[in-house]
Amino acid sequence: MTEEIAVPAEARERAAKVLRVILEHMGVDAEVSAFDDGERIILDAHGAESGLVIGKKGATLDALQYLVNRLVSKRPHDGPLVVVDAEGYRGRREDSLVDLAQRLAEKVVSSGRPLPVEPMSAHDRRIVHMALVDHEGVTTESEGEGLFRRVVIFPKRADRAAPV
Repeated sequence: MTEEIAVPAEARERAAKVLRVILEHMGVDAEVSAFDDGERIILDAHGAESGLVIGKKGATLDALQYLVNRLVSKRPHDGPLVVVDAEGYRGRREDSLVDLAQRLAEKVVSSGRPLPVEPMSAHDRRIVHMALVDHEGVTTESEGEGLFRRVVIFPKRADRAAPV
């Protein structure tokens, strides 16, 4: 019986320990579970104070994920990516962004006018772009700079028939 383990158990435990120490220094009482999906290490913080771990629109989760990745890997892309989550927040956020994208796309189709979405992180913008990539009636583009960067949903122009 041959099993390929892409992520060593030591890497999972080291990442979990780093997150536990950071949360302890933040004064947040949370348990940390570590597992992997074969490519990434997934750390899930859970407990009574998980809202503090998530932060506004997942901003604290994103910051914790950045810190853990920097502390676990000596160089960028050196080792598996660590994803930090709390109580399944990332999955719920993705579902709500896909729903939002679909609703806004229908508004754009019915109005025929472009519609900007609120500014959001690069990760969230990517979810919106991917949710609408195969939509027949709209296209998406990102506009703006830095914290003000947002997705704009545009109606697709009808292909004009070639002159006969």
